[in-house]
Amino acid sequence: MARNNDKVLLVIVIITIASVISQAVNEPEACTDCYKVEQICHTINYLFDLEAPFRESIVITKLDVLRSTNTLFFTFEPNVTDREYKKVGFINIDDPRNTSIISGGHQTLNFGTFALDQDNSLVYLGGSDGIYVLDTKSNRVAPYSSRGDTVLSLFYKGHVYFVRFGEQKIIKKKGDNFDVIIEHIPVRNFVINKDYEIVFTSTYGLYVARRDETYWLSKNAYFRGLVIDLDDNVYAWWIDGIYKVTIEKQLAKSRVEIVAKIEGLNALTFDNDNNFLFASGKSVYRLINANTTNC
Repeated sequence: MARNNDKVLLVIVIITIASVISQAVNEPEACTDCYKVEQICHTINYLFDLEAPFRESIVITKLDVLRSTNTLFFTFEPNVTDREYKKVGFINIDDPRNTSIISGGHQTLNFGTFALDQDNSLVYLGGSDGIYVLDTKSNRVAPYSSRGDTVLSLFYKGHVYFVRFGEQKIIKKKGDNFDVIIEHIPVRNFVINKDYEIVFTSTYGLYVARRDETYWLSKNAYFRGLVIDLDDNVYAWWIDGIYKVTIEKQLAKSRVEIVAKIEGLNALTFDNDNNFLFASGKSVYRLINANTTNC
């Protein structure tokens, strides 16, 4: 009887050892320096520092990439001695030595926001004297619309959409016509997806709107920005990380939830391979898929 028990015990030990070995072989090695983004581990790769006359406390509020030239545009607050309190700069991702700052020249324009027309390589610039447009092919800046108005937010989707200080409605510029899209809730920042659903931030929180219907996603009024990736997914960011906005057919079932806990993130966008790019301080980093969930 004792011999039978010993045999059973030996079989159990062999099975246990085999199971441990199997798990060790099949499980990928843990990625100790990774961050989980939507349950997938990502490594953080440093790219370069942005070259600009920053204030002592660096403030970068927006990033976006002009796809045709792989150029990263960014908004920042310059040195306090500068007569313009906001500016837009750019840097080529492939050749970071190719970098420059856009300003009003002899005018004080305070470009604090921008929007990219990817098809025509145009950059719309919003600031303290309306909207200007930069033709990146000729490298010329010219007035475009709403001179005399302070433009707080810009987005391009076939037409220029913008928010003016004092009224904080989303306005669509279509030729010489200006159509009000969102007017019942004061808007600070917004994006528009391929279905023309609008996600926007307000002093009351985060919202999503579809035609005449609006849904309150979050009471958090401090999301720092919004961005759309190459697959038309909408993301927001805050002091504690990256949030994904999921828009459902039944709008009231839409939601926003944190997908990556990365602190110190100032601004967010996506590169030409749909990898996350983010600025922390004056440094720019890329999140690379590590093809594992073990981190």
